[in-house]
Amino acid sequence: MKVGASGASVLGDGEAALQSQDAQLEDKLQPVIGCLNDVAGPLRSHAAAYVNEYPQMLQTPGTTRIAASFKLQVFEQNNSISRDCIKGLRGAIAMAPADAGLDDPGKVFADTLENLIPVMNEADTYYSRKDNVDDGMEKGKALDGQLMPLFNTLFEAEDKLRQVVSDRNNMLREKRLVAIEHAYGTENFGWQTLNVSISARRAIDGVSNLVDAGKLDPQSVETIERDYQAAFDKADAFAKAHPEVKTKLGNSPKWFSLSSDFNSFLADLKEFRRLLANKPDQQSVQAQLSKLQERYNSLVRSYNMIPDA
Repeated sequence: MKVGASGASVLGDGEAALQSQDAQLEDKLQPVIGCLNDVAGPLRSHAAAYVNEYPQMLQTPGTTRIAASFKLQVFEQNNSISRDCIKGLRGAIAMAPADAGLDDPGKVFADTLENLIPVMNEADTYYSRKDNVDDGMEKGKALDGQLMPLFNTLFEAEDKLRQVVSDRNNMLREKRLVAIEHAYGTENFGWQTLNVSISARRAIDGVSNLVDAGKLDPQSVETIERDYQAAFDKADAFAKAHPEVKTKLGNSPKWFSLSSDFNSFLADLKEFRRLLANKPDQQSVQAQLSKLQERYNSLVRSYNMIPDA
């Protein structure tokens, strides 16, 4: 493995190269992650609002409680965000290394989104003009018959992509951590921040494994919590010892933008462990598990969206 020279950078952001194929996969993932963040997430939210309100609009066509719009941004012209997503996904599919886990659902997502664009535009026009009032939702029913199968296919592909991206990212981050340590050691922001991110992934996986094995108990969760807190505390102490460090672009290291997210995840782990100690009912456990998973997902989104520099 090629590593950069040396040792003293408190940032840990110099050359710490992955093997060639791993670096290619890292590049391949970027447009997929961008598409999931910029298009898949917002569209799922729009679709959920539409599904919730459609029965009301069907029952009372004169009542339009939502705009029923699928536009991703007010300023967006000619579906530019969605079209950029399609272009990026198809570019990623063409990139080496070939990866069926990414490429197959990526193609389904891109093709389905392309088919969705004209239908969503037609729905946007129809509801924004309140034509559903004039025709008693006749066209609305026809549009719903086109929208829902496409949305179901799109979000099934999204779910597959998110899982594969998560798995690939986890593998690459483990390798990146080793590369940074070989290049600079552990006393730098790059290693510390990445180590906490990986520790959070291990924690959420550890909890999930306990659930799947039917071995969820406060002592086991406390072990997971302790390991994650050790990584967090080490990084937090390092950051407090280097408060004035800036990147080459004059920004604070990524840690300072993410520390509150990492800390919130730790707080939720502690809350979950305390809950289990009080012998809760299953509904309370599931609610707290959902909260913990969402906190982790939010952390990952923040980590992916905040630039290293």
